[in-house]
Amino acid sequence: MKVIAVQRGLEQIMNQLNKLGYKTVYYDEIDSPVDALVYIQDNDANSLVNINQLLSQQNLTPAYPGSHGTVLINANNKSINDIVQIIENRVYSPLF
Repeated sequence: MKVIAVQRGLEQIMNQLNKLGYKTVYYDEIDSPVDALVYIQDNDANSLVNINQLLSQQNLTPAYPGSHGTVLINANNKSINDIVQIIENRVYSPLF
């Protein structure tokens, strides 16, 4: 089961991911490895720095074998389908 961390305030996305079978946690409550982190980047550049520091301090390893760390997903202008595609494919858009 993929574990997805979600920024507070994105409860609608969190609920939709739960309904699709993902395990979700708030990103400020991460206590184990996560596959993806969904956030909204505001105009404060420190928010992304804080997320990066949180992940670094946790010294997190991939949540499941074959994973390559945590993918960061900026939810701005993305549907739940877009977010799921990024989680599953670990890329923002098709390569070709």
